[in-house]
Amino acid sequence: MGRTERLFKLANLLRDRKRLRFDEMLDRLSVSPATLKRDLKYLREQIGMPIDYDAFDRSYLVAESPLRARQEMPGLWFSEADLSSLLLAQRLLAEIDPSGGLAPRLKDLLQRVKAMVSYTDGGWELADRIRITAAGRRAVDPVAFSKVTTGLMQRKRLHLRHSTQPSLAETERDISPQRLVFHRTWYLDAWCHLSQGLRRFALDAMTEVSALDEAAVEIPLSEVERLMDGGYGAFAGEANYWAVLVFSPNASRWAGTELWHPMQRSRQLEDGRLEVMLPYDKPNELVMDILRYGAEVEVVGNPALRAAVAASARAICSLYA
Repeated sequence: MGRTERLFKLANLLRDRKRLRFDEMLDRLSVSPATLKRDLKYLREQIGMPIDYDAFDRSYLVAESPLRARQEMPGLWFSEADLSSLLLAQRLLAEIDPSGGLAPRLKDLLQRVKAMVSYTDGGWELADRIRITAAGRRAVDPVAFSKVTTGLMQRKRLHLRHSTQPSLAETERDISPQRLVFHRTWYLDAWCHLSQGLRRFALDAMTEVSALDEAAVEIPLSEVERLMDGGYGAFAGEANYWAVLVFSPNASRWAGTELWHPMQRSRQLEDGRLEVMLPYDKPNELVMDILRYGAEVEVVGNPALRAAVAASARAICSLYA
């Protein structure tokens, strides 16, 4: 029986029985007295389980508490491999959330998960061996992140003061949060009560966030997806246009493995080139991503998008002429 399984079984025994004597637990767990003492101490001191010892009755019991629900141990439902996976997920989250906006909410849970994984099994050391870099990510104020996520989960309206691109002018408005989105940084899809429509707000552009007492206006998530997910990158919107990109045989090997858009369609051409079709609304970010491939990709069949890419390329060339 592994350590995690043994702790889980011991915790269940204590919860299911009003009182348990030490010798009863020894018989049920088939462990040594020293191991049982260590496990009881661990559950009490590390996990926070309110285990009391009745010296008169010589028995152990879980104390009744108004916080009992908070003192349950969800982590003990996981295997050692599951706990290791949680720690790896935490490492991934830390890379995409460098400002630590989510950290305060997960700190206590992750500390308990770390404690449950045996260091000799390499659980936490394995997470240290994973490094993920998210190029171009932008930091978000943890306070703003916390207020946004709280409003999202509690389904409450928020009052925002934020700067708009490209003028950086500040505006104020009330919004009803609908969905949190990560794309190089955190965005909030919300119903804007000023413009009376769905809008996407960058959290790093929020200079002030405050919670309101009014309940948020509810928009079905299917409607949010329909109206917001057809755009490209951070620019939300419906799929009003389609781009057709043709990659050279040399670049197709790499471009074929990239996810440009969840709705993209790809096909290999007979001459070795790769054709990728993807939707977009505003071309700003799409043009930047196309330019990453330089002369290895061509926009076909879309005069407006071709012109936008060509104009950006000419502007770049003029800097180095």
